[in-house]
Amino acid sequence: MELKDFSQTNRRRCEDPEGFNQPVNHWTLSDWFTALSGELGEAANVAKKLNRERDGIPGNSETPEQLRQMLADELADTFIYLDLLAQSEGIDLSEAIPAKFNRTSDKVGCPIKFES
Repeated sequence: MELKDFSQTNRRRCEDPEGFNQPVNHWTLSDWFTALSGELGEAANVAKKLNRERDGIPGNSETPEQLRQMLADELADTFIYLDLLAQSEGIDLSEAIPAKFNRTSDKVGCPIKFES
């Protein structure tokens, strides 16, 4: 999956009458950050449960496999909202991510970079 293709499909589902039927620019920046933070918080809660599992602390009702799947789902939800937030601000993550990665590589003196 290419990031640019994902973003186009993500936006289409957000705005389509058979999807969420909401224009990306319908929400404010604050609305998008609230949604994004909520999903990241859910991922953090799963991480807490995985830490319990790691440390042998009782209390989880899910298996470690279920928890890892839940974490994957919550991280995916977080990414979906991050992509929509970026689009709402006119940011193309397929350009922004490698550019920032490369600037950080330059900053730390690392030769590992994305091709332009």
